[in-house]
Amino acid sequence: MNRIALDTTFLIDLQNERRKRGVARGALDFLRKHAATAFFLPVIARGEYLEGFPDPESVEARDWIDLLETIEVSQEAATEYAKVTRKLRLEGRLIGGNDLWIGCAAKVAGMPLATANTGEFGRIPGLKVIDYRKG
Repeated sequence: MNRIALDTTFLIDLQNERRKRGVARGALDFLRKHAATAFFLPVIARGEYLEGFPDPESVEARDWIDLLETIEVSQEAATEYAKVTRKLRLEGRLIGGNDLWIGCAAKVAGMPLATANTGEFGRIPGLKVIDYRKG
């Protein structure tokens, strides 16, 4: 079975599509096209997503994400984070700290990351990035 990690952008688009807010950005279509795929959520993305709710423990906030298996930040992911952060900083191409944690956790777990933020995540060497908005 295929496994894919989800970024916060995916969760936000999915929530908006499910509530029929704004223009559909491809999250529901992506889930339909990957019906046989197991989806995972890096714990940092979970925190980013829940921050958008007045009550992060509410059913509204957690109804869908509680179905996902969590990718925890392991010691191996922390080491990868240190290596990638140093490399990108020295190259002058550093990305946001949360994105580094999310990307490194997915990479160490051996999963591609579904995101709309391909430019930033694409800077993490060895991380396969999937733009779910493009199918």
